[in-house]
Amino acid sequence: MIKVIIVEDEMLVRIGLKNSIEWAKIGMEVVADFSNGQAAWEFYQQAKPDLILTDVRMPNMDGMELISRVRENDAQTKIIILTAYEEFDWVHKAMRFGVTDYILKFKMSIDEMVAVLQKVRAELQTKSVRSSAEPRHDLLNVIHLKENALKDYMSYGRYSDAEFAVITKNLGFRLQPERLILCVMAIDNFKQMESKFKDSHGNLIRFSILNMVSELLAGYNRGEVIYERDENYILAFSFQDIVSESSIYQQLQDILSHIASVIKSYLNASVTFGISSIDNGYAAIKHLYVECLRALELRFVLGHEKYIRSDLTKTERVWKNAEVKLDKMYRELEPFNEKYFKEIEAGIQSLGKLENLSKQGIQVMMIRWIHWPTVNLNIYANDISSLALDYAGRIHQSATLDENIAIFTHYLLEVQNYHKKKRAISKEIAEAIKYIQTHYDQDISLQQLADQVKMNPSYLSKLFKKHLQTSFIEYLNHYRIDMAKNLLMNTHLKSYEIAEKTGYMDDSYFSRIFKKVTGMRPNEFRKHWFVDGREEREGEGDDENLP
Repeated sequence: MIKVIIVEDEMLVRIGLKNSIEWAKIGMEVVADFSNGQAAWEFYQQAKPDLILTDVRMPNMDGMELISRVRENDAQTKIIILTAYEEFDWVHKAMRFGVTDYILKFKMSIDEMVAVLQKVRAELQTKSVRSSAEPRHDLLNVIHLKENALKDYMSYGRYSDAEFAVITKNLGFRLQPERLILCVMAIDNFKQMESKFKDSHGNLIRFSILNMVSELLAGYNRGEVIYERDENYILAFSFQDIVSESSIYQQLQDILSHIASVIKSYLNASVTFGISSIDNGYAAIKHLYVECLRALELRFVLGHEKYIRSDLTKTERVWKNAEVKLDKMYRELEPFNEKYFKEIEAGIQSLGKLENLSKQGIQVMMIRWIHWPTVNLNIYANDISSLALDYAGRIHQSATLDENIAIFTHYLLEVQNYHKKKRAISKEIAEAIKYIQTHYDQDISLQQLADQVKMNPSYLSKLFKKHLQTSFIEYLNHYRIDMAKNLLMNTHLKSYEIAEKTGYMDDSYFSRIFKKVTGMRPNEFRKHWFVDGREEREGEGDDENLP
């Protein structure tokens, strides 16, 4: 009898499935049912059922997390997804990878459900008649062993070339040391894909892609796929049977196109490949991998869904294209502040003088452009700083220059619209703001400021609220923090030095105010925007545990 568990948080659906299907007639028995994935996972570890029927959305642990955990342990347990109509589109695609079938709740008749279950029973019975003596490795275990072997050899140097050659034979690698070529496959827009599949740990996506690509490569009887990290997968090939280099690249292109097509079809995701040169000997794998990563860096300029060969990294025209794109962006912008636009123009011109352009260098420059208005323009609202942080974060997380340009252009439009709509302020407030912007690095009290503008402190406080929708102290703190952000991004001063230069004598207090305004500590801010790729070495981190 085939052991079945049902995992469904809707009690009526769970009871209905248990009682409306004559399980014994189809050779099955419901041995347990659960309202959440966590309870089902605990039971699975003890009882190892033959079939799991699971909902997708549940409390404690959802169905996708349950599936990924089960699949990390075995590839044999059958899984059927219970899905509502609105979930069907993406579940139908996901269920092809490690999930046997689906049952559409509220839509399928009992006979249709039984037909799905009978199909699963037939598959289980076919597997059970295999000879117990037949040598068979679990697919996941084999993939895992190959992954560890290649990583240990390539990254950690734990095996000699000769030892690795023996391991490739023992594990059945579809790889020879002649005419080796590597690719790094990156999933485009990976974060959005994780969010779409509600796969925060990436387990289901990883398992699906490894299963799918490994099966596809087995069909070609060539190549291995290894999970690297996050969105990246390593594809290793050898073309020992092909002499012509052009023929090798043509066949590789055919295989990679097939992989990209399948991923597009089933996961609705695009991929980009960084492709190495061709070399001989397993020792070459290490430098071929580096070539792939360098080629993949060009995705920033070239965009998604590309096949980027390493020889492109030796040409200047690719990065020259970045300068051209930014210059085109600049010329299409509608100027609203001459000094600001000169700053942007100077930044673009500076790119042409650099020997080595990079994604990081361009993004740092664009993030500085985003923070520039908060420091240099007379925009008297606290929310413009929050807006800048939000858009800087989008720049930091985006994968291509085209995305960066679209984000920055939209940000500039928002700043421009705000600049046009800002309210006229009184002469007294204008004088007060000018004084703050000139003396922000000094100890300023409301009384001192009121004395400067010859006004009663209480009345001045009311004017701040009326014209700027904020208090004096809040405005002062926001202005100081904007100045601090500028120093964090453009200098390598330590936190306590920046605190002193922006009017805070207590570094701990400065750190707390900085977090209140920006959501992160000063050292976190600097690292987050990777200023020139350097992190704080000293003087920061002591305040990390402050409230």
